[in-house]
Amino acid sequence: MADNIENADDAIARMGYRTSHSGRRAEIGAARRAKSRNTILTAAFECYGREDGRIVRIEDVCKAAGVARGTFYNHFDDLEQLRYHLLEEMTGEFDRAVHHMFSALENAAEQSAVAIRYYLHAAEKNPAWGWAMIHSSAPGHTFGELVWHNSLVTIRRGVDEGLFTIPTAEIGRDILMGSVTAAMVSITRGTTPADYPELISTHVLMGFGMSAQAARELSYRALPALPAIAHDTVVIASMPALGDIGD
Repeated sequence: MADNIENADDAIARMGYRTSHSGRRAEIGAARRAKSRNTILTAAFECYGREDGRIVRIEDVCKAAGVARGTFYNHFDDLEQLRYHLLEEMTGEFDRAVHHMFSALENAAEQSAVAIRYYLHAAEKNPAWGWAMIHSSAPGHTFGELVWHNSLVTIRRGVDEGLFTIPTAEIGRDILMGSVTAAMVSITRGTTPADYPELISTHVLMGFGMSAQAARELSYRALPALPAIAHDTVVIASMPALGDIGD
């Protein structure tokens, strides 16, 4: 099983994607052994994971974690760095699992539809995760640097394959990220129909130049179950369980 996961990671890397399994993984794994750091990250998740969690101070995180301000600075330089690592915890293994599914999908259009639906259904199943994703994201790296990069790779391939008729992949990435962020707000507020992720996916693909019929057909296909990988590396205990999303 481990060999299969490693092979899948290699295949993802060859496609141009980044995963939490590469690069800084050893560094992150070592840092996770610091109990106080994990406590701070979990407290930050609780602070940002509320509808009113847009404005969070270091004092708020320290109070929720039960640690002194000095302990915070032992692990993070400021709130920006904390948000960066929080997003990595919330998206690293999740995004890796999403991209493990890509080799089984038809093309970049279906991959885009599936990724949109996974993220939005995850927010539906766990509103705290959705709010934390929204509130801890920064302009220019919505949902974190990893997701920002990987979405561009998929869309660029769709443009190169002639599936998307937008002028540049960057335009597509901005359409996708803006739409998914706004949709996540609506979903976490509980004001959307059950198929809202599919509706958003349909209209994002139409924004990429696909016909309404083709976009809808891709967006309403059965959603594959997300692979249940690396649960033990996720610090945030109340993340949606990998494998619980999809059919």
